[in-house]
Amino acid sequence: MGYLSCKAGSAVAVSSSKPSTTTKPPPPESPPEETRPKLRRFLHRDLESATNGFSPTNLLGRGSHGSVYKAVLASSSSRLVAVKRPSKSREISREFHNEFDILSKIRSPRFVNLLGYSADNAKEPLLVVEFMPHGSLYDVIHSDSNTSVAISTWSKRIKVALQIAKAVELLHSRDPPIIHRDIKSANVLMDKNLNAKLGDFGLAIRCNVEDHKVKSTPPAGTMGYLDPDYVTADRLSTKTDVFSFGVLLLEIISGRKAIDVRYSPSFIVDWAIPMIKRGKIGGIYDPMIGAPVDVSVRNHLGLVAAKCVRTCREKRPGMGEVVGWLTGLTQSVRSRRWDELGIGNPCMMVETVGSRPVE
Repeated sequence: MGYLSCKAGSAVAVSSSKPSTTTKPPPPESPPEETRPKLRRFLHRDLESATNGFSPTNLLGRGSHGSVYKAVLASSSSRLVAVKRPSKSREISREFHNEFDILSKIRSPRFVNLLGYSADNAKEPLLVVEFMPHGSLYDVIHSDSNTSVAISTWSKRIKVALQIAKAVELLHSRDPPIIHRDIKSANVLMDKNLNAKLGDFGLAIRCNVEDHKVKSTPPAGTMGYLDPDYVTADRLSTKTDVFSFGVLLLEIISGRKAIDVRYSPSFIVDWAIPMIKRGKIGGIYDPMIGAPVDVSVRNHLGLVAAKCVRTCREKRPGMGEVVGWLTGLTQSVRSRRWDELGIGNPCMMVETVGSRPVE
């Protein structure tokens, strides 16, 4: 596959020797560790009633470890929420409990937050989370709905990318860091104001390298977004999520699915990165809305994605850097010099073949 390897690091512009002073990432959007989310306890029968008996008409979707239903809480002024119901297998149930463990300790405007849970020990566990009326980012990008039209400008798409980046950066800033392990457009949900929120924490894991649980947990994720360097448990790191985010960013940029057999190459990274390396960044942008008019935005946005999907994880940026770059791109960058964003000049992308540089 055409990932950026360690040797190909020079194929994408090298970062400026002068550190950036204008794109410092903002502070995390989460409350301190001591302020845990206040979760509400529900009776199983009340949540079952709220979903109309887990009716198929209330089904919002099926995730990696269960089904999600729309529910109306009669006791909360008819508030709309989503109720997660686990699948039956033991392995799936473990992922379900893992999501509860993660979300019961952390809350953020960038997450699909946990609101409560069922308290009946004799019944299957249920989770109550925020209701996202506009579905997933996958549906928004790859459908012809009005919602898709609503993010058909680059300012809105970059804003969505920044919101996702902030969510991932918040996880990585914990002590120990939390690795999501399943970042993809289907796990990013859109609220009523079309703000992006990261959800589905069933595969998330606290990355304490000395933890036996981490060492014994096999690699997991979704094909197309999975880091090629994450082949054994000991290769798990925050850079695993960075790769997945890079694939997602390419998806936002191009409007293509991560893997689409209608195209050759079918893998979005194999298609996009060679074009970026040849300096043809404009060719990767979604033809439905065209490339960004601002050349600096066009070049830098593609370059951020390229840096995230390098095969060599040591050469990938941290999510704090990505947040800084995307923050800069949401502002006016016309008058900025290339090195002020600290990611180099995309117009100078060359790869050395033998003794000759090839553009």
